[in-house]
Amino acid sequence: MPNYAVQSPTNPMRGLYRGDVGYSFGALTPAPIVASPNGLSRASSGIVTLTTQAAHNFMPGEIVTLTDTGPAGGGLIIAVAGTRFGGNYMIQAIPSTTTATLLPLDEVILHQPADTGGGGTATSIAAEQPAAPQAGKAFALANIGDLSMSPWGFFVDGRFLAAPGVFEVDVQVAVVDADVEYQTIANGAVATVDATNFTFHFDATWTGAKFARLKIQARTNAVGFIGRIRG
Repeated sequence: MPNYAVQSPTNPMRGLYRGDVGYSFGALTPAPIVASPNGLSRASSGIVTLTTQAAHNFMPGEIVTLTDTGPAGGGLIIAVAGTRFGGNYMIQAIPSTTTATLLPLDEVILHQPADTGGGGTATSIAAEQPAAPQAGKAFALANIGDLSMSPWGFFVDGRFLAAPGVFEVDVQVAVVDADVEYQTIANGAVATVDATNFTFHFDATWTGAKFARLKIQARTNAVGFIGRIRG
């Protein structure tokens, strides 16, 4: 996902209605799965353990899709006993940088028996590591002016892959989508995270702005970051 760039015909801006989520930081990224039989393991409970060939930078709570890949990207998902692994899962936990514990979501994969396999690709939102200062992708606040969706505003959730050290992530808004127009909102300079999960949450309950984005102003440690804006 690109960092901030003014909207244009080649960079159209997405609008966030109430309940919609946009990623100011975080890119939809494919990660090749280790070949069968070590890349995928399904327990009798239906929970799948995923192992990727390299660090995936995924995070718990996101959706991951397991799919076949073309010949240049690792080929098909192969199951030892012939069961199905391809589909959508929720990431329950990240035991290591190359593994993930997955809960099946699609009906077709909910009741598959225990099996092992591998190959193919896992695709999910992955953390980004832009050098500070760097503004993330901006979104239009499409609910502005609709009293049925009040209170007008938006919400921000951020998560680092590990301790970021001394950092600052600014919640910024603008009436005109131009870099010089974005300003950090009151109390919007976030500089603390939960000490265990490295997360933060920010409520921008009332705003008359039309556009919103996040900007990483500083970060001591080179760790990945996902920043979500919810309308």
